[in-house]
Amino acid sequence: MTIHAPAGIDWAMLTDEAQRHLQALLRCNTTNPPGNEYLAAAYLREQLQAAGIEPDLIEPSPGRVSLWARLPGTGAQRPLLLVSHTDVVPVERDQWTRDPFGGELHDGFIYGRGAVDMKDMLALELTLFLHFAQRAQETGQRLSRDLILLAVADEEDGGAHGMKWIVENRPELVDAEYALNEGGGMGMDIGGQRVYLCELAQKGSIRVTLRARGQPGHAAIPHADQAVARLARAISRVTSAPLPLHVIPTARRFIQILVATQRQPQRGMLAQVVNPLLSDTILARLPDQRVADGLRAMLHNTATPTLLHAGTALNVIPGEATVKLDCRIIPGQTAETLVGELRRHIGDPAVAVEPEPMSPGYEMRPTPLFDAIQAAIAKEEPNAVVAPYLFPAVSDSRFLAPLGVTAYGFVPHQPEPGVPPVQALAHGHDERVSVANLGFGLRVLYDVIQTISE
Repeated sequence: MTIHAPAGIDWAMLTDEAQRHLQALLRCNTTNPPGNEYLAAAYLREQLQAAGIEPDLIEPSPGRVSLWARLPGTGAQRPLLLVSHTDVVPVERDQWTRDPFGGELHDGFIYGRGAVDMKDMLALELTLFLHFAQRAQETGQRLSRDLILLAVADEEDGGAHGMKWIVENRPELVDAEYALNEGGGMGMDIGGQRVYLCELAQKGSIRVTLRARGQPGHAAIPHADQAVARLARAISRVTSAPLPLHVIPTARRFIQILVATQRQPQRGMLAQVVNPLLSDTILARLPDQRVADGLRAMLHNTATPTLLHAGTALNVIPGEATVKLDCRIIPGQTAETLVGELRRHIGDPAVAVEPEPMSPGYEMRPTPLFDAIQAAIAKEEPNAVVAPYLFPAVSDSRFLAPLGVTAYGFVPHQPEPGVPPVQALAHGHDERVSVANLGFGLRVLYDVIQTISE
């Protein structure tokens, strides 16, 4: 792993501090539901108070606590918001080789639920927040903009007790020019080129129910008009081929940067993935199908079947069968366009397509914050590139975007040999992050904050 150590900062000491914070946060069982984010908030408050900083605790419902703290700058520029969430998804304990809430260190890796989603970023943000506070106290040197630390509850279950509540009830707390949050920052090796993803856009989300009806009857006498069979055909049609191609500027720029780094024949193949006549064929032939899956998600609305329901008894043909689709929508597309695409794919008017309310996506432009991220990565890895990225999932940034906050997803993370990518570790078994990557993240984020706040 590349080591870069700017003069005047004891990076080994700061990395040790970030490790200590991360291990303590992982030992706070903030599984959502029920959340219990007050455990993490109490730890954060203790650390900030020890540095002479009094944070604000936000508790819209019992135990669902978010924490907010401000480090004043000179006021020459508007604030920078450091965002993270403290809740984590549930675990299957019998599938873990380590205690998911032990914060254990083994072979250079810290294990625990939330290690990469996203208590690692919280530990980095807390460490740097305290570093800049200490520097201001000791030298009087302040950043040009206020630094705001915001650790929110309930990101994993919609944000009603976290960011959504804050934006609706205390929007002054997130009045900032820029925000750094999850959704990008991971490095990928594509055709021998190291590419770091910086999330500038995010897909919208919507849940859709497919409802098939047919004739009920005795299971001993099957017939052709069965709801389950009709639904099965609909699911097969939705999942067997992508929905139509939609190329937004962020995705186009991502592919252009990727193409410029590749050799033939992959260079020529990748250049054509935005061609609706060739895209599906090319993506199916790419040697790295994880890359192909990521590109496919950036170029299409997606509909993934997750929850199935039919029948009440084994010997009864049900008259109705349903499936829930988790759908992610390209920015600029609507619920109506998605429903139309699904209906055309299904091709059966007897299958109803029932959308729920949609959470829209967004697309942001490159700004000086993107330039600062590029410069920070170049200092660590001169041969790497940073590419704008359309995040196919959702984060709390979706609540900030409508307020005019430029929110980028960027949690710096170098790929490591033999270690699953961040996308596989998040929500997975034996979630972990290396101490070396904590050090990498500290150095990169320090440079980003320093550069954007000069």
